[in-house]
Amino acid sequence: MNQRFHKITNLSKRLAAGIVLVVLSTVGCKSGEKVTGDQLLGPGNQYGASWNGSQDEYEKVRHVKPKLVASTPTEKRKTVEERFLDGLTQSDPEIQKAKRYFFEAESIYNDAVRLRQTANGSNSQMRQAGELFLQAGRRYQQAAEYWTDSALHEDAQFMAAECFFYINYYKHANVLYKAMLKEYPNTRHLDKIQKKRFQIAKYWIEEDFKDKQGFFDFNLTDKSMPFNSRFTEAIATLDNLRHQDPTSEMADDATMLVADSYFQREQYEKAHITLDDLVKVFPESEHQFIANYMMVQCKFLLYRGPDYSGVYLDEGEKQIRDIRRQFPVDSRQYAEQLDNFSRQFRYMQAERQWWVAQFYEGKEEFGAAKYYYQKLAQNFPDTPFASRSFTRYNDLKGYPDRPETPVKWLVDLFPENDKVKPLIANEMSGGLR
Repeated sequence: MNQRFHKITNLSKRLAAGIVLVVLSTVGCKSGEKVTGDQLLGPGNQYGASWNGSQDEYEKVRHVKPKLVASTPTEKRKTVEERFLDGLTQSDPEIQKAKRYFFEAESIYNDAVRLRQTANGSNSQMRQAGELFLQAGRRYQQAAEYWTDSALHEDAQFMAAECFFYINYYKHANVLYKAMLKEYPNTRHLDKIQKKRFQIAKYWIEEDFKDKQGFFDFNLTDKSMPFNSRFTEAIATLDNLRHQDPTSEMADDATMLVADSYFQREQYEKAHITLDDLVKVFPESEHQFIANYMMVQCKFLLYRGPDYSGVYLDEGEKQIRDIRRQFPVDSRQYAEQLDNFSRQFRYMQAERQWWVAQFYEGKEEFGAAKYYYQKLAQNFPDTPFASRSFTRYNDLKGYPDRPETPVKWLVDLFPENDKVKPLIANEMSGGLR
């Protein structure tokens, strides 16, 4: 009886232990749980370094979910073709080295993220984290070199650029982003790459406005800046972004930043061309109103005076009317500014008409002068030139439309030039003369 009781007791203990193991395997042990990068990463820097987004991409390059590996035997899960391809890759030493370097870079990257998150403002720990990011970036590059034209190569290139971006090596990061887009124009990292390139270009432009860098001002120490001409490099990056990927959400932002940068540099012709490009190519952009408004400003500033073409004046008046029709809400907020521009355009139009009338009057072409004085008084009655032109028109009424030819008898002595005969005859024969 005692032996039987001991057997039942032992069986109960085994069953209880089995149940405990099942529960633990289902629930998981919190004390041994691995902290993910997303839980450790903090907010990005002031120029928009998106830590969480990069970590998401970083997790994707694993290609295999840990739960799937743990729950399903590999041999049963993979097909014959997959096992054959795995055999080929495992037999290639270059591929094995690429995988090893990639996993090493992955480990260093996680250490850098963890150290940076726990630094709490410590300069020494932040410096150590930066060194780890630099090591990870170089290791990712080595992994990419050993297995080109592969998913690992694409992901390693992206993560290398991200590592350099996080330590403010913007020049090197931008080079890697540009090379990656050339090699993988449809990469799944495209949106993130374009956002980072936009942030780099914006930073370079802002710094150049603070301290302009000339063509011969060379940078040999600052890793965040290009070698020279950072404004030109920034504009080239933005132009590349908006032309290579015009349908992206950053394309209109890049176009607007280029136009605004030119405008602040008083390069109004380039600003006007870029703004016109934004208005025509991105009709749904949120920058439509401000782009049209800035085009009016550019037209006003590009007008060079009454002795030059008045095309900008005509276009400016028309654009103001279009702005009020297309953007009724925004135009009411800028009503005073638009009214001022409208009055200025009308004044300059009248001034130009006055200049033309004065020109003909000076040549004693009184008929043409009276025509422009009359037109000026009729079309621009709200300008100070209206009353002046009306007075001049009345003063010239007694003058001939054209000046009399001096010594007419002498001019008549010279024969008039014969009309030039056409080389091809008008007759149907078409013979040559």
